[in-house]
Amino acid sequence: MNDRRVVRRYAAALYAAARAADAVDAVESDLGLIAYTVEAVPGLADVLSSPVVSPARKRGLVAKIFGDKVHEITLRYLCLLIDKRREKLVTHTEAEYVRLANEARGVTLARVTTAVELTEQEIERLRERLSLHTGQRIELQLEIDEAIIGGVVVRIGDTVLDGSIAGFLERLREHFLSRGLVRE
Repeated sequence: MNDRRVVRRYAAALYAAARAADAVDAVESDLGLIAYTVEAVPGLADVLSSPVVSPARKRGLVAKIFGDKVHEITLRYLCLLIDKRREKLVTHTEAEYVRLANEARGVTLARVTTAVELTEQEIERLRERLSLHTGQRIELQLEIDEAIIGGVVVRIGDTVLDGSIAGFLERLREHFLSRGLVRE
């Protein structure tokens, strides 16, 4: 079983437990704190994933660092990962958990790439259009990539809407190549 399927399974179980305890938002916030801490504290990820460090020491470390800062469900989840020797999944769980929580809220994440920063008006107009297109509330994750030259690239799940100048030029090039109008 690959890691992605495992992450999905663990995140789904965590989401179900959080929903049953009416703690979905708290656990979501906790996962963000944990992912940030694991990435920001030098050596913490290495200690958590080390086969040399005993599970008891890892649980103690996790309790010391996060014990009074996270919900009980989140702390039990961390201990479960340690007991199952799946500590490396801790930072990957957040994205899948957020996806599940947003799906339940009727919110869809759209990753939007533009060549320049968008104004608030443009962001709101884009959100409205994507909401009409999907029938769901849209949460935008904005990125700037000058390589697209202009326009916008939107990724919603596995769907990519490429309205970039770079994408247009690439499609035009492919069209000319397929017709034999130009050579590579």
